[in-house]
Amino acid sequence: MIDLHGHYLPGVDDGAADWERSLAMLRHAENDGISAVVATPHVFSRMGTVREIDALRGCWAKWEAALAGSGVSLRVLRGAEVFFTTDLISLLKDNRDLLTINNGSYFLLEYPPDYIYAHSREFIYQVLTEGFIPIISHAERNAEVQRSPAVLRELVKAGALCQLNAGSLRGDFGHAARECAHELVHANLVHVIASDAHDMEGRRPELSYVPALLPQVGMEKIDLYLDGIPAAIIADEGIPDIGEPVQPRAARSIFDLFRKHRS
Repeated sequence: MIDLHGHYLPGVDDGAADWERSLAMLRHAENDGISAVVATPHVFSRMGTVREIDALRGCWAKWEAALAGSGVSLRVLRGAEVFFTTDLISLLKDNRDLLTINNGSYFLLEYPPDYIYAHSREFIYQVLTEGFIPIISHAERNAEVQRSPAVLRELVKAGALCQLNAGSLRGDFGHAARECAHELVHANLVHVIASDAHDMEGRRPELSYVPALLPQVGMEKIDLYLDGIPAAIIADEGIPDIGEPVQPRAARSIFDLFRKHRS
């Protein structure tokens, strides 16, 4: 298994606070059967505590030097969880080694928790033209996608990929995120399932429990979510075909969601 999204880089965001916690997370991932992780610190969002790109690059260099003598055998690669910003394309061009996954074409794109920007479809077309491929991070946790998964379907049709948090499948982020996660899987809108690990308490780096939560999907597709597609992304190759998305349910109002919670 490959964990394409996790906050392992210490002291730069709300993930691992220090070297000891970072090392514990990596060893836990290894014990869970994960063979490679992409460390994806928050960039350009309020969750990031290191604001300057050059400072973040220094944090990476220090951490990678420490990892060399740590005894951790799993593969650790660079990446970022990049918050949507108006000058994102130029930032990607100037800082590919920090903002994309393994210095390739793919990058994790983060939206605010409550909505998807109105012109996201046009942005995706533009960023694809520039040679970058966005992977929308934890789309199932976005309130607009929860109300109407068709919003995500339009972005996937435009060329974006979708990453799902493994914990959402078992309800770690609440009922609405759990329901949406299973809906997105059913609608064939998911390409990658990752841990989005932050610590060793509530959000640990684990993926081995995922197959038991998706018995209807089958191991062939689960293997694509956890290994085949992440491996292609790391290698900067085209991803395996998972089939065409199906039509998700119709949009629901906030009152529908409230009634669902009360039922």
